[in-house]
Amino acid sequence: METGENRLLAVLAHVSMFFLPLILPLVLMLVKNNEPFVRHHATQALVFHLIFWAASAISGFLMFVLIGFILLPIVSIFGLVVTIIAVIRTLDSDYYRYPISGHWID
Repeated sequence: METGENRLLAVLAHVSMFFLPLILPLVLMLVKNNEPFVRHHATQALVFHLIFWAASAISGFLMFVLIGFILLPIVSIFGLVVTIIAVIRTLDSDYYRYPISGHWID
């Protein structure tokens, strides 16, 4: 069972999707490198945030050919849903992996 501080920091890494999306997980990875639980969640969050912002940028670019107007809401809803799932699983002290980042890291 993880300590309350470690769970809070891991949850902040996931919730940072809505504020400081790339900065906070990177800082947590560097500062809490000796805490495996926090490091795992910060790494997962960082990779997911990179993938999410890339998918959002591609969807935004595709608005020129109109398909982006369909893709951007789908990408946004997917990002919101998996972030909420990540927060819930982290509060349960589980080692959560985002569906699209899988086993590429950790």
